[in-house]
Amino acid sequence: MERHDRSSIESLAAEIMPRLSPDGGAFETAEIGRDGPDLSPSAISARIERSEETLRRAVEMDLTAADPALTRQVLVNGREGLELIAGQRDRTHAPMAAVAAALEVIVRTDGSRPSFLVREDAPDFATSPAGGWADLFGDPLREAEVRTALAAVGRIDITHPLMPYAGTGWLVAPDVIVTNRHVAQLFVAFPEGEAPRLRTELDPRFDFGHEFAGRDSADARPLRELLFCGARAIPPVGIDHGCLDLAVFRLAAPVPETRRPLALAEGRRVALPQTQVFVAGYPARPDPASLGTVSETDRVLRLLFDKLWGFKRLAPGEITPSTLGGRTLNHDASTLGGNSGSLVMGLDSLPFVTGLHYGGSWGGDRTNWAHVLGAVLDEPGLPGLPHTTLAGLCAAEGIARKAF
Repeated sequence: MERHDRSSIESLAAEIMPRLSPDGGAFETAEIGRDGPDLSPSAISARIERSEETLRRAVEMDLTAADPALTRQVLVNGREGLELIAGQRDRTHAPMAAVAAALEVIVRTDGSRPSFLVREDAPDFATSPAGGWADLFGDPLREAEVRTALAAVGRIDITHPLMPYAGTGWLVAPDVIVTNRHVAQLFVAFPEGEAPRLRTELDPRFDFGHEFAGRDSADARPLRELLFCGARAIPPVGIDHGCLDLAVFRLAAPVPETRRPLALAEGRRVALPQTQVFVAGYPARPDPASLGTVSETDRVLRLLFDKLWGFKRLAPGEITPSTLGGRTLNHDASTLGGNSGSLVMGLDSLPFVTGLHYGGSWGGDRTNWAHVLGAVLDEPGLPGLPHTTLAGLCAAEGIARKAF
């Protein structure tokens, strides 16, 4: 048995408790449970049962090829982890890293922070325990706008033997998409002293499909031109929050009118902590080079969810407190391995885009980062491109903005 001191238990609780739903995903409204999750013995058992059922269904639906022994061990470690932070024990059979990894799985499988597969531009609530999120997204006032947002999200594919796609993007004009600069760096050459150029041998293209057991391709368009990007290169390892990790491309042809371009949200209130948001995009396998040492959490998530990378998903969560200033928001949605280029949209500001997801931390202080779009509109971009700021690009391309 591993004995854990009070400091490590408190650190684990601080990481997990804010992301646990009140009673394992059975809440009916987002307001219930603000005082904290129920971690009584019966509630812990109910939470573990929900996770067990989710993992069992995942096997039946061919969503995972994980060894059943791993699933059983994760559930045992997860139960002990919940009992640990509830003060019901101070020892666990597994070391703290394995307990933390198991709790991350519980959060993703008990309805607390689900990640729904998308089919036909709608979240499929059968693919992850929905809890109260299904009611929020099923509200008639929100449902159509969520579908509009999902229909505007696509995958940037490239022709590469080891990397079939570069990241996520989303539509802001009939032939204009937004993504990360670090995504663009995978298929754009930035020669010193010269204009950037698309690497045509990689054939970068934008595709609204790639749904699990759904549409493989939809309204695909080649990328034609880089219109704007952050002025500084994004480092291949680590995170430099001072960089503007944003890039905007023109497509070779406009998409059908059935896909409505998205507008940008502005104003401080759209990025306040506890604001409910969702991330929409295509989770990618975590890159060990960017993670440093692959964590136990990453190892377990890879084994459980390895068949799910690269498909369109919607993941709800909340904005969390940030110490990085007004241009960056933190959020706790389940991004699996990485959602580079995904949009972040508030449930109270639909269908306007609040942020652009650009990275996350997989260490003890797990979080995700996104640019607050309204706060980076006037940041200067890379010289020599058609537009010098995002604000100027919006004005020239007719991209709508709304202050909240």
